[in-house]
Amino acid sequence: PAATPSRWRQAFEGILKQILRDYEGQDPKAREGMNSGMRRLFEKPYEVELGALFSCRSKQKTPTLLSTEDAQRVVFFPRLSDMQVYVDAFALDTPDATARREKLMKLKLLSVFYTLHRHDGALVDRFMHCGGLQSLVELLTDDNPVVQSEAVELLMEFLSPQMMLPAAASARQAHLQHQVWRSLVSREFWQNFAKIIGDPAERFPKSHENCVRILAGAVGWLRPEAGAIPEAVAAPDVSEAAEALKAYLESGVGIRPDIRGCTEDLLQELLDVPKIREDPLRGEELVEAREDLFDEEAVERENAAHAWQALRRLGGEAFGAGLLWPAEAAYRLALEEGASVVPHREASIISSNRALVLLKAGHPAEAADAAAEALRRDPRNAKAAYRRALGLLEQLPAAGAALTEPLAVAAAAAA
Repeated sequence: PAATPSRWRQAFEGILKQILRDYEGQDPKAREGMNSGMRRLFEKPYEVELGALFSCRSKQKTPTLLSTEDAQRVVFFPRLSDMQVYVDAFALDTPDATARREKLMKLKLLSVFYTLHRHDGALVDRFMHCGGLQSLVELLTDDNPVVQSEAVELLMEFLSPQMMLPAAASARQAHLQHQVWRSLVSREFWQNFAKIIGDPAERFPKSHENCVRILAGAVGWLRPEAGAIPEAVAAPDVSEAAEALKAYLESGVGIRPDIRGCTEDLLQELLDVPKIREDPLRGEELVEAREDLFDEEAVERENAAHAWQALRRLGGEAFGAGLLWPAEAAYRLALEEGASVVPHREASIISSNRALVLLKAGHPAEAADAAAEALRRDPRNAKAAYRRALGLLEQLPAAGAALTEPLAVAAAAAA
């Protein structure tokens, strides 16, 4: 018997459109390579390897049997809680000799995260709460310069806003700053950046410059405010970073004056052994914040709320691009994934939008049903009333005259 089509298949076409948007105007071969690669990933989304990550996180003795549909969701339509899988995958030690499949999975997840999920603020927020900054630091040790470049770019993008924020006003914000602090004081942070800066050759475009900027920002953020007591724990070992900076300055390569000045100042700071600020969140306050953030019921509510909003946006973008069935699927999935969390008015709008798509696709009966559901959710939805009338009219040409008056009334109300 033929396999049951994945519930994500049509909506995936909308996701693929978003991914390929960054390749417009580029080498057609590169675009086609990404297109075929993402399609292969959708068909074979590393169910076993992802299931192993779920099992490890939940400390199950038996492997988690992840269905293909669930794996497709994790990769292309992740819930907020699925960001923990990305964090765990990026932090995996994956030598080619013993973990080839795991390494391929890690690289594929990074590719999707870099091109797609980084643009979703809610996913990035959850990624950071789950320890994502430290997992990106781990990626700096990869021998692939593309992976290193993407990890550096993501770290710059995620750290910069946090370094400009004032003191946290909530436990949630304090937990984010705790994750920043935890990453910046780690031994791996300074060692991994030191290796890139210490390489005489540029491993990727602006590798030295960008790494210097990140380290300078880290020193500035970690510095205690005037009058504050430095953290009681020892400062991270920055000796390798200092040696790398010194070698960079003496390498003879062309260094822009502003970067040279920044590098010299940073080197002096490291030689003086920098003081570090106290952890923004620790002890019982840290425990309580994590309990609130990762409470099972709260996580499920946030998962559902994010899912319906993300899928509604996907539906709108797909419709705007002329992808009717991907748009219809995204709207339908928004209602399914959001379920009771979707406010009635929003559910009515989504159902009404789905009715419009079905009308455009030439399915008036289904359109009328979708519009009727929209009216059930919100009887004042004039556009839904108009679209329901259109759907009924297209089904019953002979009854056109009888429907002329209500159609005109609905059209006037929707205008």
